[in-house]
Amino acid sequence: MKMIGSSITRNIFSTKIILVLLFIVGSINYPLTYAQDSIQNTKLRFSLITCDAGDDLYTIWGHTAIRVTDSVQQTDIVYNFGSFDFSTPNFIAKFMRGDLNYFISSASYPNFLYEYQYFGRDVHEQELKLTPSEKVKWQQALQANMLPANKFYQYNFIRDNCTTRIKDGLLKHAPINNYSIGIHSYREEVVSAPYQNGLGWVGLGIDLLLGAVADQKPNLTQEAFLPALLYKKMALNPQLIIATKDIQFHSKPAEKGWAPIYILIGILLLYVFVANWNTLITQRIARIMDISLLLLLGIGGGLVLYMSQFSLHSACHENYNLIWLHPLYLVAIPIYFISRKWTGYLGYLFFTITILMMVVSHWIPQHFSNSVMTVMVITLFVQYRLIIRGKTAQYQ
Repeated sequence: MKMIGSSITRNIFSTKIILVLLFIVGSINYPLTYAQDSIQNTKLRFSLITCDAGDDLYTIWGHTAIRVTDSVQQTDIVYNFGSFDFSTPNFIAKFMRGDLNYFISSASYPNFLYEYQYFGRDVHEQELKLTPSEKVKWQQALQANMLPANKFYQYNFIRDNCTTRIKDGLLKHAPINNYSIGIHSYREEVVSAPYQNGLGWVGLGIDLLLGAVADQKPNLTQEAFLPALLYKKMALNPQLIIATKDIQFHSKPAEKGWAPIYILIGILLLYVFVANWNTLITQRIARIMDISLLLLLGIGGGLVLYMSQFSLHSACHENYNLIWLHPLYLVAIPIYFISRKWTGYLGYLFFTITILMMVVSHWIPQHFSNSVMTVMVITLFVQYRLIIRGKTAQYQ
């Protein structure tokens, strides 16, 4: 009986040892097995979404989003890195300063599509060919970005925006061939969009505010910084595109209107005409144009000064337009009425600086478009008018 009891005890002990060992081995292998099963059992589909321009100013460059469809969980979600809150305190001031926080948001695909249908903006979808592992990793990264601690970021128009965030995800999670799409500068792409969408004056204003930083040539990793550019970049990677789908909502063509340069030339010709026609009414009109243009140049110069020197918008930094377009024109307005002699001195100072600027512009690392050069010529004539006013000081 003792021998039988000892045998039973040993068998029970051996069984316990085996069970413990099996438990330990199973615990070690469980995470790997679970991860492999989650990749095998997950049916994900990723698509790059590119949206055409809209009517509002902040939509004229289009939009980029990423669509993730999970057939197992039966979800169809669009992730969007271009969200911001209009109710943010000091919204305009923060936007101008460049410290307005943008954030990632998500919406169901039908709701996302309905918004673009409502505003008549076409949507283009490129379904991506990714491995199951790449899909799972990117989905996990997007879900991590949705956490309150991670969702906000400081927006930068050319470096960190709704398109660059998704481009960075593609570069990290997809084997992209980084072919060039032929971008010459940030300025060229940023300024052309308003002109193409019938907002030429907006394009001219942006052209004046952008500095030499915007004239840098982006490298292969940086160049797809706008929605249409990323779409082109992916089109050069057909091995990553399963299918392309264009959803048209019959968006109306942009109203072209008159290009700013023609109106600017018209203003210049009118200004020269009334300034040189020596009648009471034309001289009065000329003086009104003097003050109006000094006011516009002063306000514009103040904006250039702020954006280039105090804002966080890196694309506006190192702006050489500040040499000829500055707030000192506002100082010239009261002097215009107080002292003709000092008006002439200011005219000589401004005129000399602007002429020198135009002479050396070829060697300055900043591009000046024909429209900007036309504004410079108008400015020169305003400064010439100040000089002429100073020359008549003896008749005060």
